[in-house]
Amino acid sequence: MKSLLLFTSILVFQFALGQRYTLVADKLIDSKRNKVIERPVVIVENGKIVDVFTGKPNIDSSILIDLTGYTLLPGLMDMHTHLLSNGGDFALDLYENSSAYRSLRAVSQLNISLQNGFTTIRDLGTEGAGFSDVDISRSIDSGFIVGPRVLAAGRGIAATSSYVPRARKQNWELDMPAATQYVSGVAECLKAVREQENRNVKWIKLFSDWGYDPTFSKEEIQAIIEDAKRYPLPVAAHAKSTQGIRNSIIYGARSIEHGDQFDDSLIQLAIKHNVYWCPTLSWEIYFGRVPKGKYEMLNRAYKQGLKIVCGTDIGSFPWTISQAKELEYFVKKVGMTNMDAIKTATLHAAELIGMSNELGSVEKNFIADIIAVKGDPTVNIEVLQQVVFVMKQGIIYKTLHSK
Repeated sequence: MKSLLLFTSILVFQFALGQRYTLVADKLIDSKRNKVIERPVVIVENGKIVDVFTGKPNIDSSILIDLTGYTLLPGLMDMHTHLLSNGGDFALDLYENSSAYRSLRAVSQLNISLQNGFTTIRDLGTEGAGFSDVDISRSIDSGFIVGPRVLAAGRGIAATSSYVPRARKQNWELDMPAATQYVSGVAECLKAVREQENRNVKWIKLFSDWGYDPTFSKEEIQAIIEDAKRYPLPVAAHAKSTQGIRNSIIYGARSIEHGDQFDDSLIQLAIKHNVYWCPTLSWEIYFGRVPKGKYEMLNRAYKQGLKIVCGTDIGSFPWTISQAKELEYFVKKVGMTNMDAIKTATLHAAELIGMSNELGSVEKNFIADIIAVKGDPTVNIEVLQQVVFVMKQGIIYKTLHSK
């Protein structure tokens, strides 16, 4: 067995996809079974996990990845990002920078996310950069650039003048672009869904309200969500208001983004309809805009069994902030156990995107998305902010390089 001794490095390594690896570590987090496995051995070949067991690895022709002293986890997932933004003002970014420039800038942001252990992201709106996130996703899959797998939502759909930059703040003589696809009336709603599906988005981003004011009629929301189901395209609903949340759940949205005015009745409604809550605490905490009572309501939702997923809204704030802070907030501010916080970025996220038989767990026949950290995140959730090893689909992108 060829051995790869591992030492700290900031370099990115891409080893051949067809190579067979044997990973050994001190621990493996198995959140599906709520346990920590001691002395795990994970065999990876052709992008898949072919075996997981404990004890001494067999001698064969694989490369040994010696992560003694470290803990293995499945690759993390961020279910609410904005790749085409870098934490600045959306309107200024839209008017000052081309989609091409913003796409090239996103390459570094993709690498940051991957290096931080996030191997899958759901990009919920390009903020006026068209379908650039669809192109980015294709480029990653084609091997042109490096990054997490990207589930792109393209332009997003909002009621006319109910998103930034608001038309009333623009020169009315100029036909300026908006950060979403504006629509009015059922016909335009249907057209927008069909146009976005034609551009190969994987999700529809729907702005069910803006601020705490509902913007679409019930008929418009119903038209968007039900038409999206035909393809089928799941819908992520930006919904902060009570009415926006309720309408989104009733008509079939897959996830509620932000969800500031959730209450007990809406929690039970979401559970009944198998809807996920993506609360985006990182954005709210960064800007000091956490709504009163949101931590308490999240705790109530958590205890009642509503599935909560990790979604940071990064891009709305700078990419220099670790996306894994969201899990720290779930533990320290919401009251989740460390294991359940980990589930928000692994098991629950995989279920949300319909990939629970492929991602979110380190087990046989799953895609080989594996990360490693020093220490045990079930004891100290903050260690997830210091990922030392990243494998995505059997390719190593971050490691402790050979001496």
